[in-house]
Amino acid sequence: MSRPEKYTIKKTVWRSGRKNDFNDELVVVKGTTNNKPCYIMAWEVKADRPETICWDGKVSYFPRMHWIDEIPPGHIKIYNYAEEKEYHLKKNKHYTVQDGEVYIKYNKDERNNLYHPSFTHVTYNPSAKTKAIEYVQWFNENQKQLDTYGRLLSTSKQARKRRRRRQRKNLEKQINTTND
Repeated sequence: MSRPEKYTIKKTVWRSGRKNDFNDELVVVKGTTNNKPCYIMAWEVKADRPETICWDGKVSYFPRMHWIDEIPPGHIKIYNYAEEKEYHLKKNKHYTVQDGEVYIKYNKDERNNLYHPSFTHVTYNPSAKTKAIEYVQWFNENQKQLDTYGRLLSTSKQARKRRRRRQRKNLEKQINTTND
């Protein structure tokens, strides 16, 4: 079976911890597809199987999806250390460039007399790496629900509240047990 895209994989950048029946792990890797830089959701396989690519003597990869890593014109990529995610910032809205140096705009909080960066809530424009990681997390959660319950659970506020309450009760039962 030939693949429509030509993949090369450089390194694993994030591990989900999810393993399939063959003990392959679902990961996000940095690489290229058709000579364009991208992040790839792939199964990391500890064998050289015919459906995998990029065998290096230890592991090979079975790619599932990819996200092209492009920075839109008039944007820069920033890394949010608190969330450990990357985002794109728009020029003139969040930063300016003078003499080749990037200057970030700060907003003043009048109540506390504090300054904070203008991009603290920029979660609507994630980079390719962040999109790949978020998709794998979403995929894992949905697969966990399908394996456990045989269907996807409701995402309504009431259903989430019920599940949280049930989980808290179970934890309280476990904590209140004593070994006599």
